[in-house]
Amino acid sequence: MKLSYVHLHGFRGYRKPARIDFAESFTIVDGRNGVGKSTIFDAVEFALTGTISKYLDAKADGESVEDYLWWTGPEGRDGELAKHFVEVGFRDGDRHFEIRRTPLDPKDFDVRAKVENLFQLDAAPREAIAQLCNSTIIRDEHIARLSLDLKEGDRFTLLRDAIGAVDAEDWIKRAQALHSAAAGRTKAAQAEVEGATAALATAARQLDQARASLPSADLLGQAGARLQRSLGISASSAQLPDLARQRLADITAKIERLRPLIADFSQYDRARGDLPAISGRASDAAMAANLAQLRYEESLKPLLAAPIATDLSGQARQLENLVELGRQLALRDGHCPLCASRVSHDDFYRGLDQALTIARNLDEEAVEQARRERERDAALREARLAEQALSEVKAERDRVSKYVQDYEERLANASLTSADLADLEQGLVTVEAEQLTIAADLRLLDTLSFDRVITRASGDQSAAAEGIRQAEIRLGRARTAETRAKAIHDAARRAAAETLQQRLDRVIPLMSELYKRLRPHPIWGDIEYSVRGDVKRFLTLRVGGDVNPQFVFSSGQRRATGLAFLLSVNLSIAWSNWQSILLDDPVQHVDDFRTVHLAEVLAQLCASGRQIICAVEDSALADLMCRRLPSSVAAPGKRVSLGTDEKGALAVVHEQTIATLSRRSLVLPDNPVSA
Repeated sequence: MKLSYVHLHGFRGYRKPARIDFAESFTIVDGRNGVGKSTIFDAVEFALTGTISKYLDAKADGESVEDYLWWTGPEGRDGELAKHFVEVGFRDGDRHFEIRRTPLDPKDFDVRAKVENLFQLDAAPREAIAQLCNSTIIRDEHIARLSLDLKEGDRFTLLRDAIGAVDAEDWIKRAQALHSAAAGRTKAAQAEVEGATAALATAARQLDQARASLPSADLLGQAGARLQRSLGISASSAQLPDLARQRLADITAKIERLRPLIADFSQYDRARGDLPAISGRASDAAMAANLAQLRYEESLKPLLAAPIATDLSGQARQLENLVELGRQLALRDGHCPLCASRVSHDDFYRGLDQALTIARNLDEEAVEQARRERERDAALREARLAEQALSEVKAERDRVSKYVQDYEERLANASLTSADLADLEQGLVTVEAEQLTIAADLRLLDTLSFDRVITRASGDQSAAAEGIRQAEIRLGRARTAETRAKAIHDAARRAAAETLQQRLDRVIPLMSELYKRLRPHPIWGDIEYSVRGDVKRFLTLRVGGDVNPQFVFSSGQRRATGLAFLLSVNLSIAWSNWQSILLDDPVQHVDDFRTVHLAEVLAQLCASGRQIICAVEDSALADLMCRRLPSSVAAPGKRVSLGTDEKGALAVVHEQTIATLSRRSLVLPDNPVSA
């Protein structure tokens, strides 16, 4: 299965639709920085996995790559999301399929049914498609990180998953789970044995205590006789305990009634003594309230027909103003200026003097009326205060009277009517003494139940002994199962190690061969890959015997070594149906000499049937790749140049099918022409 095409619109930097069809053998993609070379590889991974792994952990300001998968340009996001898509096609002869994703896909959009065409389900690891993308798409930023810079344990895991040695790990995990379960059962059985042993010891201790607690027969007889006298009945020894308990319950109830009565008696006695005086105050308050009401009613009588003082005072002021006005105006042509009647000078002023006298009389009457109104208000306040005092003393009388009645009712309910404090205290002493006597005798009689306790303890002891026997049988079986599970686990680990070692024996020479062909270092022409560890495995890289290339190689040498490792991982994937190798700018920091070596290795892989898709920045390097990689009539190579169109949008600016070399270009013709 090989990559057929990538068609995208509105994805990452591609604002306009762009489609790249890949050749069967190799395709070289070139272009300067920022023209979308890496986006082509991002589109392939996004179509397969729904994300881009190189940005997976990158977050900034609450954002991630998910916020920038689709076109975001100077004008902002394109509103027509329905037109945006990523489509990747695959082919294998006449069989082909495509995977298409859009920004409107649901979160649970699943392409597994199509992706499974790229690998063998029965041999692939659980995260097969992610592993396939990591080993097939070899990115510039991953070359060193996924090889030399990778931890030795993670490096081994990457290689192990690549060669398909995963079933053994599943069997090891199952065997480990089986062994853990068996060990847990053994531990539980051991705890059960210990619990049964403790139960047996407890039963034996209870049996000894019950036997030691049995009283003598004489004591039991005396206790029964005393109980019969206390209860005043003649009953059998079997009936006495129940009757005694009933009597104790009655005594307890009586004590619960007596104690509150004793505690409240002093307050009751004071209330009973204070009640006559409170009743007398209530009678006096009622009489005072009646007298105050009578005085108030008497003060109202003079005011019933008379005007109020303010009205009389107002009339006097009006009359005085009228007299003053008449004096100021005087007679006009022998007529009164106020009423226009003809009047003599003496009569006019005499009338004014009489009006002034009337005004003075009105003032005196207003003063008297104001005094009577004050007396009325004082009588009203006195009546209200007397009524309030009457209400308060009545409330006090009712409260004290109710308390006395309630207490006397409690005495009557306890059959203690007219009892004093001494009677109550003596009754409490009597019933408490009776309670102690009956309780002591009842405890002696209850020892008869020790026979049942002894019988039950004996049964518990026998059951505990049988439990120990059964628990020991289960413990033996659990230990046998644990031993067998451990044997299965050890066998699974040995088989896994042997299987993995056999596959590694075939893969590690391939790694060394690719290292030799790429020749990263002029002195150390070979590299050793070794696996160490028992439970946790590690893949170690060494050159020159014991030198770790991670710490001595230059940046370009580390990248060349990383390319050798990642190419060997890709070629080692036994469960993959995808015969493509995608390289995103693999020659960064690599000199021209080793770039030629890489071209030779890719040419050999291409000749063996692998599809090579390689993106480079340098056009001269693209020319070199196109010359070095084999192109035939049946499977011609292809070169694609990326750039921008006249409006600045990313686009395919040039496509070229690599012509095949003529097989007879240096052969003389049949009829040579002489000079």
